[in-house]
Formats: sequence, structure tokens, C-alpha cells
Amino acid sequence: MPQDLIVGLDIGTTKICAVVGEARENQVDIVGLGCAPTNGALKKGVVVNIENTVRAIRKAVEEAETMAGCEIRSVYAGLGGSQTSVINSHGIIAIKDREVTQADMERVIDTARTVAIPSEREVIHTLVQDFLIDGQDGIKDPVGIHGVRLECKVHIVTAAGPAINNIMRCAQRAGLEVNSIVLQSLAAGEAALTDEEKELGVALLDFGGGTTELAIFAENALRHNFVLPVGGNNLTNDIAVGLPTSLQHAEELKKRQGCCLNALADPDEPMEVPGLAGRQPYSVPRGRLGEIVHLRVAEILNLLSKEVQRARFVHPLHSGAVLTGGTALVEGLPELAGEVFGMHTRIGYPMGVSGLIDVIHDPAYACGVGLVLYGYRTLKKAQQGRSGRWSPRGQRGLWGKLKKWFKEVV
Repeated sequence: MPQDLIVGLDIGTTKICAVVGEARENQVDIVGLGCAPTNGALKKGVVVNIENTVRAIRKAVEEAETMAGCEIRSVYAGLGGSQTSVINSHGIIAIKDREVTQADMERVIDTARTVAIPSEREVIHTLVQDFLIDGQDGIKDPVGIHGVRLECKVHIVTAAGPAINNIMRCAQRAGLEVNSIVLQSLAAGEAALTDEEKELGVALLDFGGGTTELAIFAENALRHNFVLPVGGNNLTNDIAVGLPTSLQHAEELKKRQGCCLNALADPDEPMEVPGLAGRQPYSVPRGRLGEIVHLRVAEILNLLSKEVQRARFVHPLHSGAVLTGGTALVEGLPELAGEVFGMHTRIGYPMGVSGLIDVIHDPAYACGVGLVLYGYRTLKKAQQGRSGRWSPRGQRGLWGKLKKWFKEVV
């Protein structure tokens, strides 16, 4: 696997996606994508069937390898769902020489992350939110600033140890090495949000199959994360019971004709519903489907809105809300979310990459693309720390092959 390739593995409740990115000097080209259904191998983001999960990972990776023309050996894997939780912590130290050094910054972060964590949980991220020097907040890089007392606020993301081990085990059985476990909402924010939105304050709503995650960003930091154990699968179940029809047909109806009531021009428009268990199809007003979808979606949005209020979030969300995940494409959902949250709302398509942008132009791929961007920025930061600049070490594509051929001939 060339050193300039970065692979994101989004392990979701309903599907697993592998996204291959090629790192360049100042951008990432998406060169491969593979998806496979989980077939019930995960429930609300938690692995419940190892064999089916491994099978789905292999299929998704094989598709991505075929499209990208490479062999995938390592990935950045996403983790979300109810197995994750967050802790806000605060560290304080005295500045030794009255001028903050890199060692002081690392020491105060270590102090902030020293909190009691249950033995069955593991830390996957320690996200710095703010530094304060002698009470002055809003400092992002304190090195070189004079002062007496250095403080640091961090956002510690933990996950259940067994959940992490199951993801690692499934990846290893599929022949993959996991470079890092990444919070899915953090990864989705990498691809679906602009730097300006994260600076001014924005709520990211990731509508997955088994869960819906709320992540709030402000001043370029993740400030709050919340997981609601309700998602697109609940919507499919509601349609199957309310019409009634099979789960497979309910999923098709949701994708093809599902919408909220506010998006219906003619609620009485007839719609054909496949019969259950071999029965004849029958006709119902499309408004009936819209009512089922609207009730469930409104319930999810109201619960998320209450979570924002319950968290007593002090940063105003000037950038509004951004919707990602496959369910975000339900017609009328952005408008309904705007009404419930009382703010501007848009759908979050993957951004910040080039290459196969037409293939990944879907909010369902925001997390997978975000994992690639997370890996790119992690590697870039690590190499800049060692050599002072970032330079992808591999050469792929037609131009890279031509240059290599000319060198060999000459």
C-alpha cells in the first residue's frame, strides 16, 4: 500500500464504507469507494455478529481496492453510537520560567486528562478546547506567552473497551491494521463543516441507521457530543408497521417517496404499496407516508433540540445546523429541522477533497471522507513536526507512473 494512500473505514449500523484518498501537497484526492450492507451485524453502532461484520468489511474493502487499483492494508476506523461518551476536564499548572514552553503545554494537557475513568472504558481522544493564561481565555497556542498560571480545558472522548476490541478484531480478521479509532461525529465534521462554521458555532446532526448523533462545534473545537439511540431504521420500522408492508419494501419507500408533511404539494396523491407476505399491492394517499415520516423525524429533532437546551451551551450557534447521514436526504427534513431548532439548516455533503467528488456527493459518505481527512491531517502534522514540511512519499496515477518510467529508462 503506497504511503500516500489514506483509507477511512466507516462502520455503521446498516452499511460499512471504505473510502480511499490519495494525499498530495495541499489536498486529498478520493480515488476509491466501496460499500457493503451489514445485514444486521451491528445494532445501534455496536457489533453483535463478528462473522457478518468481517464479511461486510472485506466486501467494502475489495470494492474500494478495485476502484482505486491498490491493496488496502491499514485504515482509520470510525466509532460512534451509544458506546461512546465524553468528559469535560480542566487542568492548571504554574508556568516555571514565566514564559510558556512546549513542555508546559504538554504538561497542562496531561494534568487535564488525569481524571477517573472506569476500568472498562478507554480514551480515544483528548481534544483541547481552550488555553487560559492568568485567567485570559481564548488562547489557542500559548507557547511564548508570558504569565504565571496556565490552564487548559479538554474534551475527553471515551468508548467501551469491548466495543473498541470488537472493531479491532473485525478489522484484523479482514486483514487490516487499524491506525486509529476516530469518533464518527468528529470525522463527519472534518468533511461536512467549513472552518468558518466551526469557528462561529454549528450543530452537526448525523442521522445514521441505528443512532442519531449531535455534535456542537464552536471556536474550532468540539464542545458537546450526544448520541440518541434512534435513527433511520426506526423510521423504516414505522413505515412497515403503519402501512403495512415488509421491511425491505418500507426501506425502498422511505428512500424513493419518503418525505415530511411540509414537503408534500398534494397529500392526496395516490401511492402504491407492496403487499405484505405475498399479498396484492394496494394504494394509499402519499400523505399517509408523509405523516409517518414526519412524526418520527419531528420526535428525533425535538429530543436533540432539548439536549442543546439541557447542555446549557453558552456559545451561540451562528452557523446554524448541518445534517449528514443517509436519512438527511428525506425530503423536507432540512426545513423541518430549521423550524424546530429555530436556525438556518443545510445538508452536509463531503467537502475539502477532489477526485471522485461526483461519486461521494452524498451525506451518507461524510463520515468515510472525514476519516480520510482526519488521517491526512494527522499524518501531515506528524511529518511537519519531524521535518518542518509535509511531502507525500508515494507517487500514483498516470503522471507518477510516467515519471517513474522515464527515470528507469534514462
